[in-house]
Amino acid sequence: MSDIIRVGYISAINYTDGTAQVVYKDRDNAVSPYMPFFSNEFDPPPVETLVYVVHLENGGTRGVILPPPYAEGNRPPEGVAGIWRKDFGDGSYIRYDKKAKRLDVVSDSVNVEGLNVSGNLTVGGNATVTGKISAGSISAKSISTTGNVHVGGNLTVSGSYPT
Repeated sequence: MSDIIRVGYISAINYTDGTAQVVYKDRDNAVSPYMPFFSNEFDPPPVETLVYVVHLENGGTRGVILPPPYAEGNRPPEGVAGIWRKDFGDGSYIRYDKKAKRLDVVSDSVNVEGLNVSGNLTVGGNATVTGKISAGSISAKSISTTGNVHVGGNLTVSGSYPT
């Protein structure tokens, strides 16, 4: 029974198959065969990361690798009840606050296909549009253009304009 859960360190990763080998330093540096990760997402920990491995009761070498546990030097990034957070190791993360019902995506770049916004949309920086903009009306303090302006209906101008 004591061999069911073992402590080891990732020693090699097969990214194509989604498996890894684990070295057991307390077992004369024995290395496991490639085993799958116990997860429905693929983000393998780096080589030398501490992991737990659940093995079959028969004492064999086959098992599954559990995600790395929180330990000294590896603590939850926020440690607050009601916060779910997925960090990607480069400063990017996805965070959900259950109480506020707020989802944050923090990254240098985010690509979204087929986005529909039914509420208000606030853009805090510049917006670049490579396609057309369709709207019932547009309200802006000022608009600058470097190209032609085509008016398909009436043009009403309030205020002064150069003559």
